Amino acid sequence: MIRLFILLTFLLSFFSISSQEKTNKGKAGPSGFFKKIKDSMSIGVKSFNFDVKEYKSFNNHGDTIILDTSLTIQKYYKFNYRKKDNLELLKFNNVGQVYNRLTFSTKNDIFTTFGYNANNTILLNSNDIMFYDVAYPITELFFKSVFSQGQLTDAFFTSNINKKTNFSLGFRALRSLGKYQNNLSGSKHFRFGFSYSGKALETKLFFLSQKLEKHENGGLTLKSLQDFISKNLEFKERAKLDVNFENAKNNFNSRYFFLNNKLFFNKVPKNNFYLTHEIDYQTSNNIFSQQSASILYGNLSSGSTIINDHFKFRTLKNIISFNSSNKFLDYLSLGYINYNYNFFDEETSSSLLSKNTSSFTSKMEKEFNIVKLILSLNQKISGDRLGSKYNLKLISNRLEKINFGIILQFSKAHPGIMYDLYKSDYNEINFDKENKLNEVKSLEISLEAEKFGKVNLNISEIYNHFYITTDNNLENYMTPILNQFAENIGYLKIKYENQFNFGIFSIDNALIYQNLDQTKQIINLPKFIVRSSIFLSEKIFNNAMDIQTGFSLKVFSKFFADEYNPAISSFNIQNDIKIGGYPIVDFFFNAKIRQTRIFLIAEHFNSSFDSNNFFSSPRVPYRDRNIRFGFNWNLFN
Repeated sequence: MIRLFILLTFLLSFFSISSQEKTNKGKAGPSGFFKKIKDSMSIGVKSFNFDVKEYKSFNNHGDTIILDTSLTIQKYYKFNYRKKDNLELLKFNNVGQVYNRLTFSTKNDIFTTFGYNANNTILLNSNDIMFYDVAYPITELFFKSVFSQGQLTDAFFTSNINKKTNFSLGFRALRSLGKYQNNLSGSKHFRFGFSYSGKALETKLFFLSQKLEKHENGGLTLKSLQDFISKNLEFKERAKLDVNFENAKNNFNSRYFFLNNKLFFNKVPKNNFYLTHEIDYQTSNNIFSQQSASILYGNLSSGSTIINDHFKFRTLKNIISFNSSNKFLDYLSLGYINYNYNFFDEETSSSLLSKNTSSFTSKMEKEFNIVKLILSLNQKISGDRLGSKYNLKLISNRLEKINFGIILQFSKAHPGIMYDLYKSDYNEINFDKENKLNEVKSLEISLEAEKFGKVNLNISEIYNHFYITTDNNLENYMTPILNQFAENIGYLKIKYENQFNFGIFSIDNALIYQNLDQTKQIINLPKFIVRSSIFLSEKIFNNAMDIQTGFSLKVFSKFFADEYNPAISSFNIQNDIKIGGYPIVDFFFNAKIRQTRIFLIAEHFNSSFDSNNFFSSPRVPYRDRNIRFGFNWNLFN
């Protein structure tokens, strides 16, 4: 995969440069198709004047995002493996592992998925797909140190071949040995994008290949938990602590191909009509392996000597839609979706399930004086395990100092195909029952003002909630048991964010309050989550360097945190051990020189100030104090 990435980068870069040179000399472009198209990168060296607005990216929904190379506290929050803010997640003790959730979130995908739901937070998905339009070739390099023997890197390159055609290449790689036994994590994420925008045809293509390698230790043994909590100096070297599994491993592989074609019959602003055809093809497989069985999961199935649970899931989605805009509606779309899915047991080379489903989709947008109305729906027509979604949005429009939004949503989604059909080499892990669709009704209200900050209110009603438990009274207490809660669960979440500036000093705050109304302890979440960062920002060396340094504190109230279950890469609930109530304090020193942002972070540097009461889940300790550094470098050619 690395060789393929280098080869494609070289070939496409050479093609782009050749296009530039020939156009600058007044000759034809690389092919007859581009002869009449002026090269967007044919800019003389003397007249070159970089404008960040000439770098545009578009997500899968068509929203435009301008490149931001500034040094902000949000850049610091997103300088991590996911490249997203982890406020509502709790990291495990190695990079690239799963995250425990601190808030409740609705499953956005109404189509049948694979399962192994703990991987969702570390995998790229369709919402992460980006397409680009750039006036000059751009490279972005990312690096961050990890925990022993490895690194986290991400290289990205995009260029316009001409005004209408763009390609992009990206490769993210991770290897981190970790501090505990059997704790290695590694991943590879290769992505390739292509877009063309003509008068009659627009094309977007994306290919994504992902590989996850997670050595699973199942957390500390009961004896080692006591040694960790007691701060026994003998176990300051964490590799001396015993873990539940010494040879368990999860290997997850996924390939995703996306193609969207728009054929325009009339391409005039506020009066166009076009036909869209979209193809989504995805294949994923997961192998959970152990060289020797563990009593924590029970006995082996008859005829099995080792554990090698290998399942594969394949989907194909075809969408055909008619789209238009006119003086009455800013946007109207009516479409039909055909969705096929297949589930395989790769160990026995047999197909366990093959289904064909269909649904109707529609979306409408209309701008009024100060608000924009967006109405979308996806209604199931036929098939099993296919959900539905209805969404109504009212968002502010043309307002300068205040923004607001109201979202009313009703959705049904299946928890994942593997939770219906799964036969492990462990005799006790055997699922053979079609789970009902989870239902969520939610109302979300957001308000953002220039001086007040941003507040978000979410009120949800959850029905048929899917969850996993274990029987702690048995010797094999990690064996998963599937459940669905038939009663309603009420959920309230209030989130407030604001930043106060006092000259060169700033305080950035985020507060989350949550409350659950349930007759049984099914969904466990902390009542409060608080993050506060105190820092100063200054320009030094005759304004040649921006610096940002300070402290960031995160704390959440005690709660019965979910436990990670490696055999099925999912979390199960438990109501025996509470975690939380401990502060996580990081010291950071960030700098920016031209388009390079440099980060130096002392993570959880207060870990030795108190007792060892910091955990990511009941049997997995949070990270000890460590110093990490890295950079994010934008290069404009």
